[in-house]
Amino acid sequence: MELKRFFTDNIEGDKVILKGEEFTHCVKVTRHKVGFSIIVCTGDGWDCYAKIESIEKNSLTARVFRREQNKTEVDGELILFQGVCKELDFIVQKAVELGAGRIVPFYSTNTSVTGIKLDRLQKIVLEAAKQCGRARLPQVTEPVRFEKAIELCRCVENQILCYENCRSGHIKDAVQKNTKSLALIIGSEGGFTEQEIAYAKEKNIRVVTLGKRILRAETAAISAMTLGLAAIGEL
Repeated sequence: MELKRFFTDNIEGDKVILKGEEFTHCVKVTRHKVGFSIIVCTGDGWDCYAKIESIEKNSLTARVFRREQNKTEVDGELILFQGVCKELDFIVQKAVELGAGRIVPFYSTNTSVTGIKLDRLQKIVLEAAKQCGRARLPQVTEPVRFEKAIELCRCVENQILCYENCRSGHIKDAVQKNTKSLALIIGSEGGFTEQEIAYAKEKNIRVVTLGKRILRAETAAISAMTLGLAAIGEL
């Protein structure tokens, strides 16, 4: 039987404790019992193989019998700065599957959606991380303004903005050799204004094209992350 994956920050020596929604999912949904084995992740990049020793009313305790370094995490850093849009749920899911370590939603001039449901996005992150076998839960931050997003991404080695009206320059050419950290900036449905592109260039952000066709926001995000991972040797 395939071992199910759970996340917790409750670890004491060789014992891990599941509470809350993860406990409910393990006991009530997947029907795990004492003696069953599970994989528990505590956010350090390792998979803890553990056997359930006891189940209480609101928690369970499992003893770790093997630890293995998880092979799915990006060796470096992939951060997605995503313009808030109607397809944000889908984009967050795919970003987790592709290995993003952080997702930063932002508002720009042409953003047509106001507000996001951060709790729902965090649930999507958890489900996607389990589905694709990750050992870390990517962070989804509160939305910021476009200018703040530009400021935040400047601490990353490679800062790349994908612009629908750009006709030259590709992600693979914009990534510095032998670097492993990458920030990708993708707009919302309305795209970027010329003023925003000028501001990004002023801050030394590389502006590139994703091809001859104008892509939907969700297509652009997936394409950019895939090309970006290939460029840093992490696909």
